[in-house]
Amino acid sequence: MSKATIAPGFSLNEARIGTVEGGELGLLVWKFDQLVAVLTRIDEEAYSTKGKWFLETGFGLLSGQHKNFDTVEDAVSWVGRYTFPDSAHSD
Repeated sequence: MSKATIAPGFSLNEARIGTVEGGELGLLVWKFDQLVAVLTRIDEEAYSTKGKWFLETGFGLLSGQHKNFDTVEDAVSWVGRYTFPDSAHSD
C-alpha cells in the first residue's frame, strides 16, 4: 500500500492490536496530527471476510461505528467522509 493511494492528509502506522491473544495486525489511522481510527486485518475464514479490514474504533464522528472494508484505501476514504474538517490544513 503506497502513500499515493491513501487520501490526502491521512497517514497510517502499523500496530499490534490486542483484540485476540497474541494481537492482530492493525493500523492507526491519522488525519494530519490526530488519531481518528483503528483498523484491524480480519483473519477469520469462518466469516468469509479473511483479508478484509475492520473498523475497530473511531473517534469523534466515527465513535460507535463498526464496518468491514475490502481494502485499506476503501477504509481510509470512508473514514475521511466522517471526520471533522481540519481548518488548520485546508486551502
